[in-house]
Amino acid sequence: MKKLIILTFIAMSASLVSFAQSKADIKELREQRNETLRELREAKSGASSEAQLVPSDFNDTDSFGQNVKFLGSLYAGTLYVYKSCDPAVLQADLGLVLAPDDYCVVHDYVTVNGPRMPTTEIFDNVWQVTIPKNTISNVIYPLLNNTVTYDSVNGVGGSATVLYTPRLTIVSDALNDPAAVNPTTGQPLNGSLTVSLAGTRFKNFSIAQNDFLTEQETYASVAGRGLSRAFFRSIGLPASVINNLFKKDMTLKFGIRARVSGPIDFANFSYSFRLMGQ
Repeated sequence: MKKLIILTFIAMSASLVSFAQSKADIKELREQRNETLRELREAKSGASSEAQLVPSDFNDTDSFGQNVKFLGSLYAGTLYVYKSCDPAVLQADLGLVLAPDDYCVVHDYVTVNGPRMPTTEIFDNVWQVTIPKNTISNVIYPLLNNTVTYDSVNGVGGSATVLYTPRLTIVSDALNDPAAVNPTTGQPLNGSLTVSLAGTRFKNFSIAQNDFLTEQETYASVAGRGLSRAFFRSIGLPASVINNLFKKDMTLKFGIRARVSGPIDFANFSYSFRLMGQ
């Protein structure tokens, strides 16, 4: 039996994006592409709007010369994917006992046309941090350490996909302002805004029948500007709403968005992070 074993441990790495094989995969791929393009537009718009104020090699005037504060760290639990989430099966097959803030989703791929795991997005009340009012004035900067693991060992073969995105919901009374609207839908935010954090992985690959593959990727990810005044301006929030965001308590709820399809026997997704701000 032909065997292929891949073990990867990466401190910092670039995203791997391949051709998708289904309408659902193409939708996910386009969504991630659009997020990347949006970040590029935000960076360019920030640079052009402030170019006359500072030298051309620096465009974050709000941060210039400011001291950094450490705002704590957190582990955002683990999302496991397996053929069964029965505690007895997890213990017997994997020696795994779920922690109180861990989650499990079933993906039982037994035939070439087997079912796919639906896109899953989870948040947990213990994965959140509240930044007290007036603690910071310009930016909250998450630094993430991500882990993505998946195995294909069932011998079926076929096309597989793995999607992982760290997610964040910002909750604040400032976002109840009628002027605070969703940049995509144009609808009121009603007190909260959900965004993707840097660190998305979308992988598509084929594996031959009776091949064996396992991969673990561990990598750091940080955004260019973080949750800054420049970021909030770029998505259309007015100055009055942005000012109130930093003047009031701001709760950050961290989550995980993930999906696998095809001959994936096991997967887990997690991240820890440290917050800095100024």
